[in-house]
Amino acid sequence: MTQSIEYKRILVATDFSPPAGAAMQQAVWIATATGASVDLLHMIPSFQRLAPSATGPDVGFQLDFLVNEGESLEDLEAEAVRDAEVKLRRMIEQITDPVVLRPAVQVGEAYAEITDSVLCEGYDLVLVGTRGLAPWEQFLVGSTAKRLIRNCPSSVWIVKAEHFAPPKTILAATDFSEASRKAVMQGLIIAEHADAIFHLLHVVDSNDVPEDLISHIPQGSSLKQEIIKEAAERLDEFVETLQIDRARIQTHLLWGNPWQEIQRAVKDHAVDLVVMGTVGRSGVAGLLLGNTAEKLLDICDCSILTSKPDNFRSPLQCGR
Repeated sequence: MTQSIEYKRILVATDFSPPAGAAMQQAVWIATATGASVDLLHMIPSFQRLAPSATGPDVGFQLDFLVNEGESLEDLEAEAVRDAEVKLRRMIEQITDPVVLRPAVQVGEAYAEITDSVLCEGYDLVLVGTRGLAPWEQFLVGSTAKRLIRNCPSSVWIVKAEHFAPPKTILAATDFSEASRKAVMQGLIIAEHADAIFHLLHVVDSNDVPEDLISHIPQGSSLKQEIIKEAAERLDEFVETLQIDRARIQTHLLWGNPWQEIQRAVKDHAVDLVVMGTVGRSGVAGLLLGNTAEKLLDICDCSILTSKPDNFRSPLQCGR
């Protein structure tokens, strides 16, 4: 390979739910294969910020009841931190692999604190689950996972499975951008460690036809055929730049809506993990911009690994 992308520091955000447990085991597996270190992070929401908006039947009632019993919000928050620290230590005790696991508990908004950890500590991979437990613990459901995809500078692996297993089939989607190339390289390395089948997919979006291509189409020829021909040539060139054995990759070229075609390919090939970039060719709009990854997050049952280009700058800053 022309570029070796190995993980050195991995952060696992856990809420102790089954998908979060699978994410931790996934991280341990990767760390064992690559020699990376793993840190575990559990987020506690600020009870003082949560209380004014805690109107749900579970959250609001529980906080009101406990405060009325004589415990202050500060006491509740400190107790939640202590409980989480105990749970993290128990999780670590159950891991038999020779991997260094370091626990931490933080108070704050989940996506912001996770992103801050990446910015300040230099993690190159974050793994998270997608389903929480109690309502106030569901910090990785929906919006938080999407915010990580948008704002976190590291690669983000959204684990949907509730039981750990190395991926057997990986699908990497590319729009030939640097971000998608970086994602493909990560997918190839994971596939090598997992001995997984690797599919490389490019979707030609009919709404994303380059003007310069249209101007070069011979008169009387089929627009779609010429676009597909051009895309096939670019896909071949892209694969050549990877400098790997072509037998390791099954390439696919499709026409249609990117997220729909990716979803269809996931089902057709029984894909366990989708790997993709989240910033497209223009940096502002492109085939694999974050909204495609976010749509797949909502509709795909498989896990998703997203990657950003090296020059990506998060809108957040290290606050430590």
